[in-house]
Amino acid sequence: MDDLTEIAKGIHLVKCPWANYFVSSCIIVGESITLIDAGTGESPEVAIYPYLRGIGREPSEISCVLLTHAHFDHCGGVAFVKRDTGCKVGVHELGKPFLEDAGLIDRQLHERFPSLFPEREPRFDSVKADIVFKDGDRIDLDGRQLKVLHTPGHSACSSCLIDEEQGVYICGDSIQGRGGRRPLLFYSSNQYLESMKRLTEEPIKVLVTGHPFPPYNEAVLRGEKARRHVYESLRAMEELNTLVWNVLVATGEPVSLGQIHERLGISQPVTIGCILEALEKDGKVKKIKAEKGELWSLTE
Repeated sequence: MDDLTEIAKGIHLVKCPWANYFVSSCIIVGESITLIDAGTGESPEVAIYPYLRGIGREPSEISCVLLTHAHFDHCGGVAFVKRDTGCKVGVHELGKPFLEDAGLIDRQLHERFPSLFPEREPRFDSVKADIVFKDGDRIDLDGRQLKVLHTPGHSACSSCLIDEEQGVYICGDSIQGRGGRRPLLFYSSNQYLESMKRLTEEPIKVLVTGHPFPPYNEAVLRGEKARRHVYESLRAMEELNTLVWNVLVATGEPVSLGQIHERLGISQPVTIGCILEALEKDGKVKKIKAEKGELWSLTE
């Protein structure tokens, strides 16, 4: 293969084609092979297996797949890899229910935001979790250790898997960047903020993101660029929180989530929904049932 990308010693990036860009999968080479994220259902045959053969290894050597989070574009390929290899599968403890019940995330999103998420069939095949990890755990891979840093926000189970010796942080969609309708959150804006603040204190040398996020539009960021990406992600969330609040104050009357998004013209409706949920939890806004859906207004 001509397009081989070794991020650090023994760690390779595979760009799994998806939509108009790619999903990142990482191959960790040892006596056996560990994957971090497995892309969509097509990714193993289209990208991961060919890459392995390109570095002189075989798919049959995959012993483990670890997930940065249980969203279909990152875990959709897991069932196929497990079927082909008999590998073990690991995910954060909060991701286990979503991995083992592929329809759970869509049911929850439909319940929270019915105007945004219609009822639909699961988008990946459910898989049993063999390994369940939590914040601070260390996972041993043929003598190489990966430390778990739980970074919720984009999802409840979002985690960075860290090769501390080389300073490599494989973060999936934990760090969303800014611009290009980012950040995209499905879980919690407050927890995303806390995760970004925590990451500003981390000794990141190499940051591997789940997609080529803006503003850099690269999946592998090094040194100051990696640290700057975390700060930009933090600032983007802080600024979006302020903008949503300002719309609510300026409007002075109940408005729909869609109307807030239309007035802002940035980010995505579900992210704004997460911000509204956080404001509701803090007692600053209230949700009102209306004939055409839900409206949001400031509390008295």
